[in-house]
Amino acid sequence: MYYHRESIRNLKSQLKEKNIRLIGVGLEQLGVEEFVEGKFFAGELYLDLEKKAYAKLGFQRMSMKEIFSAIFSRKSKLASNRAKELGLGGNMKGDGYQNGGCLVVEAGGGKALYTYRQEHAADHPDNADILKALGLDQN
Repeated sequence: MYYHRESIRNLKSQLKEKNIRLIGVGLEQLGVEEFVEGKFFAGELYLDLEKKAYAKLGFQRMSMKEIFSAIFSRKSKLASNRAKELGLGGNMKGDGYQNGGCLVVEAGGGKALYTYRQEHAADHPDNADILKALGLDQN
């Protein structure tokens, strides 16, 4: 997995300034220590070992054919090159079949303001979309 911390880092100060929590939900213990030590995420981290949240949110698992195609796709090569440019590490350990996403929820959890479901292993939500859903300035 290549960690794409550039986008998370860019949102950190705006979210903190507005007292907006940033929460990550991982699916396994493998790699968590490396993830935390590498400061690849700027918020609270939780584990969902049974992947109940992933299933409830409709985050799909890739098939063997999809993961093989994804590894050799142009999008993955570009993401890998970008990660190297940024000096980010990465590995192919763990459950690489599980796609994730991004959910922006209003205070109190009553309503989803933005939902993004990853379709390709190298996909990431756009910061501008996240900030728009939160009603924050995109500059």
